[in-house]
Amino acid sequence: MKTLLAFLVPLCLSATPEWSVWRGPQGNGNYDHETTWKHEWPESGPEILWRVPVHLGYSGIAVSEGRAYTVGNLDGEDLIQCLDVETGKSIWTVRYPQELVPKYNPGGPNASPVIEGKWLYLLSKQGLLSCLDKVSGETRWRTDVAALARAPMPTWGFASCPVIIGDRLFLNANTSGIALDKNTGKLLWNSAPGSGGYAVPVPLICKKQAALAIFGYAAMHIVSQNAGELLRKIDWATRMGENSADPVIIGDDVYLSSWWDMGAALFDPNEDTVDAIWTNKEFQNHISAPVLHDGYLYGFDGPVHRKEKGALRCVDAASGKTRWSHEALKGSLILSQGKLIILSNNGRLVVAKASPDGYEELASRQGFGKRTWAPPVLHRGKLYLRDADGWAICLDLGD
Repeated sequence: MKTLLAFLVPLCLSATPEWSVWRGPQGNGNYDHETTWKHEWPESGPEILWRVPVHLGYSGIAVSEGRAYTVGNLDGEDLIQCLDVETGKSIWTVRYPQELVPKYNPGGPNASPVIEGKWLYLLSKQGLLSCLDKVSGETRWRTDVAALARAPMPTWGFASCPVIIGDRLFLNANTSGIALDKNTGKLLWNSAPGSGGYAVPVPLICKKQAALAIFGYAAMHIVSQNAGELLRKIDWATRMGENSADPVIIGDDVYLSSWWDMGAALFDPNEDTVDAIWTNKEFQNHISAPVLHDGYLYGFDGPVHRKEKGALRCVDAASGKTRWSHEALKGSLILSQGKLIILSNNGRLVVAKASPDGYEELASRQGFGKRTWAPPVLHRGKLYLRDADGWAICLDLGD
C-alpha cells in the first residue's frame, strides 16, 4: 500500500521537515516531527513573541529557514510578506494589483504560500500564480492562470494552495484541476472549463496510477498526475459548490466532507460503484479538514462563519460512527504528539487530547484574533496564528 507520504517526499527536504507547505510536511495536518513544544502555560497564557499587521485575507502562514510568509490585501494590492520569525519584522514585501473582491465577507486572498526549495509559490484570489525567490522576493515568473487555462474564478475566488510533486505544480482550477511546470509556469495539462472547488489537490494511488483527488464544484474528481485523465468521479453537489475541506486519504480510501447537510463519507477510489463505505450526516466539515490519529478522525461539524454552535467530533475512521462530540467549538486544527492544537473561529486557542475516550482539554486561552479560519502552524517551538482581519501572531510554546 502506498500512502500520501510517498508522494510528498520531494517536499520534505530534511530529517525534520519544515512547515512550509499547506497542512504541514505530510499535507494532512499531522506534525509529529515537532517535539519541542508544551501546553503547560502560565495563567496569562503562552508568551506572545510578536503580533504584526499583515492586512486583510484568509491566507495561512508558511515557515522556512527562519522566515514566515503570508499574504494580505491593502488598497487594491496583494502584499506577499516575508517576516523574521524571531521578531516579526518585515524582511521584504512584494506588491501587485489585485482587488479585494468582498462577498459576504471583507474579502482578500484565500490561498496560503507554499515553499519548495528556494522558491515560494502563491495563487491569488483572481488566479494570478507567482513564483518568487524566498530569500529576496524577486519574481521568477508570474502567470494569470485564469486566462492561461480559461478557468473561471469560483464564487469566493481561487483558494487552492499549489501542490508540487517533482517538476509539476497542481491546482484546483477548472472542472478537475490543472498542471503547470513549476520552473516556468507553462501549462502542462488542463481540464474542461468550469468552476473548480476550494480544496487543495491531494495525492494518492488510484488504479495503480499516481493520481490526485480534486474536490471540485459538484464532484470529487480523481485524475492521473501525468495527464489529468479522469480515473474516478464521485458526485458531490452542494449548494453554491462550496466544497472546501481537503479530502483525507485513509489507507487506500478517500474521505470527503462538506456542509449544507452533505455530511461525510468514505469511498474506495478503485471501485466504480457509487456506494460509499460509510456515511455520517453528523460530521459536516466546512473549511478545515479533520486530522487522523490512531484510526480516528478529529474535526469540526458545522459552518465556521455562521452563528450555529458547531461541534468538535471524534469519528471512527473504519465505521464512520461518531465516538464523541464537544459542542460549541469550531474552527481549524492540527495534530502533534497525540494532541489537538485548535484555533477556534473567534480566536480561542485550545490544546486537547486526541483520544476516542472523550474530550479532555489540556489548555485554553482566548484573545488571538477574529475570523481565525486558517489553521495554526507549529514550527520549532513556535506557533503561528493568522486572522482574516489582518494580524499574524507568533507564540512561544517551546520547552
